This record gives sequence, structure tokens and C-alpha cells, in this order.
Amino acid sequence: MPLKNWIQTLLSLLFIFGTTTFLFFYTRGDIRIGTDEKIIDFSQTGMLGAKSIPESANIKINGVLTAATDTNIPGLEPGIYEVEVVKPGYVPWKKEIEIFPQLVTDITAVLVSETPRLEPLTNTGARVPTLAPSGERIAFFAKDPEDPGVWVIPLSGQSLNIFGTNPNLVIEDTPFETYSNGISIIWSPDETQLLIEVVATENTDINDTTVSRKYVLDIQTGTAQIVEDTEKLLNDWKKETTEKRQSVLENAELPETILQVALDEETVWAPDNKKFLYKEKLAGKTNYKVYNTETPLPVGEKVETTVLVINDTDKQPAVTWYTDSYHLVLTELDSEQIDRGTVSLIRIDGTNKTEVFNNTLMSDKVYSAPGGDKLVILTSFKSTGQSDLYTIGIR
Repeated sequence: MPLKNWIQTLLSLLFIFGTTTFLFFYTRGDIRIGTDEKIIDFSQTGMLGAKSIPESANIKINGVLTAATDTNIPGLEPGIYEVEVVKPGYVPWKKEIEIFPQLVTDITAVLVSETPRLEPLTNTGARVPTLAPSGERIAFFAKDPEDPGVWVIPLSGQSLNIFGTNPNLVIEDTPFETYSNGISIIWSPDETQLLIEVVATENTDINDTTVSRKYVLDIQTGTAQIVEDTEKLLNDWKKETTEKRQSVLENAELPETILQVALDEETVWAPDNKKFLYKEKLAGKTNYKVYNTETPLPVGEKVETTVLVINDTDKQPAVTWYTDSYHLVLTELDSEQIDRGTVSLIRIDGTNKTEVFNNTLMSDKVYSAPGGDKLVILTSFKSTGQSDLYTIGIR
């Protein structure tokens, strides 16, 4: 081959190699091209991985429309950025995000509809809704005209509404016991049993006496058995739960004080079993905190965060986990109006508190459906005062 052709071939290969190398490092975020410079800056940069639920939202970085979600944005200098995720019909999501050199900081913006939809889940009454440990089912008491008693309703499935769900009657009222008069429900750790307490009034020759009876209900067989030693049963269940938690924490190097908190019965674990919510009393205030045991810890996340701080003299909110384990469902009952409250979605670091519902609430227990698209509340829209389970469609 003539020398001229060899030189042309060599130059072509060098050009292809140089272009490929540039594109590789640019997409990794290691290279940026300055807007006011004509040279390539090889300083270390980072990348933002942005997702949204639902998809196809716009991303603004420091107020500038940059891209659409479900993409990576490379070439960002290390530092703090104000990231906003917006989509028509949804409440904007905004958060300060720190970018680190040679790392990808991932965010997932959970967007809440500007007009959440309410749909009935029951229509014959519901009381004391209690979520199963798996988050897949809710048990409740119902004065159903045909089948009053204790019911369980599934939350998983595509059609979570009064027409799409298939509630199960665990046990029906009998002439000897009105189970639907129950005042509390506790699930067993394996979700095969329910411990319920029923209060009844018994007539005597002297006066009426209020008595309390506790039963263990077998969900599969629909049978009830009076519990003589409630404390022993609850201790057995607590032991079973503690053993499961300890197995999760075996490889987590936690300080002894945090380990004790993690195993406390009042601590609420996230669906992913890697985070837990606990309360810390300090100087007349209650701190609601989340501890994250994920290993490795996602870029930009902290091991421990404070969600909110409430004065002990104020009404305390109820907090449950949202299905993604990075958000919480916050229920704040009105201190002046009875049976009224506000339901919000809030990130575990206390940011992006978004109101979902503000109206009648018959219980502060609000739960996320496994799919994350709906929340389940107990409310009433009837003059009779009958309460029912409703879903709030947030997207």
C-alpha cells in the first residue's frame, strides 16, 4: 500500500478512536465543554439520574428546563442544585440535590395529582381499619345488614374499588357474640390470625355491666377462640416479629442505641425492611426520624434524617409508610374540628410535603396501596354517620 494511503488510514483510525473516547467520557460526566470556553474541561463532574412517577415529566435545574424524566443528565459540576420536576395536572416536586464528582445521584419524584379521585372501597360500613404487616390487606369491623362481623379486604390488584375487590368475611355475628362491636384489631406476624377485642353490655339484676372479651380469629377457618392469656399471646407474636427484625439486622453494623430502637415495638418498619421510623423525645418536642440501613447507601441519601418536629403540647400526627419506602403518609387531625383532618405525602428527609386530602376523616390511620397509586382512608359522606373505606387516587 502506498505511504499516502497508510497515513490516511492511520489518521482515520486516530480520529475514530479520539471521537469514541470523547463520547465515552462525556456520557460518563467526566468531560464538560464550557459555554464561555473553547477548550474541553477534564475536571471531575457528576451525573443526575432523574425518574418520575408518572413518567414523562419535565426537569428544571436551577430554574432552567433541562430534560425529561427517566434519563441521565451528565456533566454537572459538583455542588448543590435546585431540581424541580413538573408535569401538567400534578403538584410540582422540588428538592435541593447535591451532585458529587464521578457519581450518579438518583432521584425519583413521586408526583401527586392536582385533583385526586375519591372512590368507595366499601358501602355497608367499616370501622377500625387495620393494615396487615405485609401491607397487602386491611381488616375491619362492619355492620353489614346481611353479614355483620369482621372482614378482610385485599389491597393488591389492578382494580382497587368497590367493584374490583373481593372482601372476605372472616367471622359473622352470632346470637351469642356481636363481633362487629369490636374496638381493636391486631394482626399476627404471619397474617393467619386476628386478635380482636369486643365490648358488650350485659344486663344484671343490679345494673348494666360493660364487659370486654378478646378472641383470636383464624382467617382460614373463620373460627373464634376466647383468649385467656392475652399478654402471653402478644409476647409470642412480639418475639416472632423481633426474630425477623434481628435476622434483617444481622449484617447491619448499628450502634447499640439504634439497635434497641430498631427492635422497639413502637418502631415502624418500611416495606423494603431497610428503613424504620421512630420517635425521639427531646426538650418538650417529639422528633419523627427515619434510619436507613441500606448498604451501600444511595448517593445523596443520609443514614438518619428528621422528618418533622412537633411540640409535645400539640396534637401528634399519625405516620405510615408509603409503598416506595422513601415517602411517608402523614395524617394530621384538626385540633378544633372533630372528624376532620389533612393527609399529606412527605419524603423521609422532610421535603416535598404535598397535601392529598383535607376533609372528613373518621380515623387517622391512612394506608398506601401496594401499587402506590392510591391511599386508603376511612371517611363518611352520609347523614347517618356511617363510615366507609375510600381510596384516593393520587395519579
